[in-house]
Amino acid sequence: MGEKAVISPLSIPKKSQFSKKVFSDPRYIITVDTEEEFDWDKPFTRDQHGLRHIPKIDRFQNLCVKHGVKPIYLIDYPIVENDEAVELLRSYCAKDIADVGIQLHPWVNPPFDEIVTSYNSYACNLPPDLERAKLTNLCNLIAQKFNITPSIYRAGRYGAGAETVKILNDLGVKIDTSVRSRFSYTKQYGPNYSKFPINPYWVTPDKLLEIPVTTVFTGLFGKSSGNIYHDIFESKIAHSLMARTNLLERIALTPEGVPLEKTIIGIEKSLQEGVQILNFSFHSPSLAAGYTPYVRNEEDLEAFYHWWEEVFACLRHNEVAATSLDELLSLYFE
Repeated sequence: MGEKAVISPLSIPKKSQFSKKVFSDPRYIITVDTEEEFDWDKPFTRDQHGLRHIPKIDRFQNLCVKHGVKPIYLIDYPIVENDEAVELLRSYCAKDIADVGIQLHPWVNPPFDEIVTSYNSYACNLPPDLERAKLTNLCNLIAQKFNITPSIYRAGRYGAGAETVKILNDLGVKIDTSVRSRFSYTKQYGPNYSKFPINPYWVTPDKLLEIPVTTVFTGLFGKSSGNIYHDIFESKIAHSLMARTNLLERIALTPEGVPLEKTIIGIEKSLQEGVQILNFSFHSPSLAAGYTPYVRNEEDLEAFYHWWEEVFACLRHNEVAATSLDELLSLYFE
């Protein structure tokens, strides 16, 4: 079908777009891509997925309560259609111990007017009217099931584009967190965020705020970061060699595929770079064994929880407090 890269990508922000509103000290949030299980090694499908991990979310929520953290569950269409998932997440919201937002997986979100392909798995590659229809359906269903107006969004596969901004503005969504700074998905027909910043900025002045998912570069060439990592050495072999020789390594703040010791370095580097809001993220199927490449068995699952315990300890040691969706909205929009 002549697939190609995103036609209308997000623009790299100018200095004038960076928010002047900041917390007195750095804060962190946890954003959970709360979604169906599917085989990550196979093509996307409309119906080959499950929701068996939903009861396992409770263990993670209890961990967050223990550490005084209010996670943000970014939920997609199969989640909102599932009574068990809605009841569980709604109970968290009622207790004011968690928040819900929006995540769009186009291939499982009606209307189904597109062919299911890797290219179309990025919502920003869809015709604007179709992206709008899918997002509007999802937003309305969340509003109906949770009696809220959703205020935070993440595009599945980080697939946001220029038209996405217009849609979010019209839907009244105030925060976007689709930008995965310092990553590029162009080889998969997706957006290129390799040179995007890691601090919050205004996509639409006083109307839509971007809080990027946090990623930093470490090593001898850390200051050159994206230019070397993406433009000069593109292969995974080159990236691995640079990391092993401490020349340049990319560290994302996630328990999925990032060892604990690297994460600690990433947190400290984020603070050195003056990151205002550390945005940790992962996919909800990783809360049970066997549904993602990162948590294949019970041993991996226990390592996943150990990772979080040590990360919370590191954040306390560095005096980085958790913030919440309510606090973000209050700071930036009031």
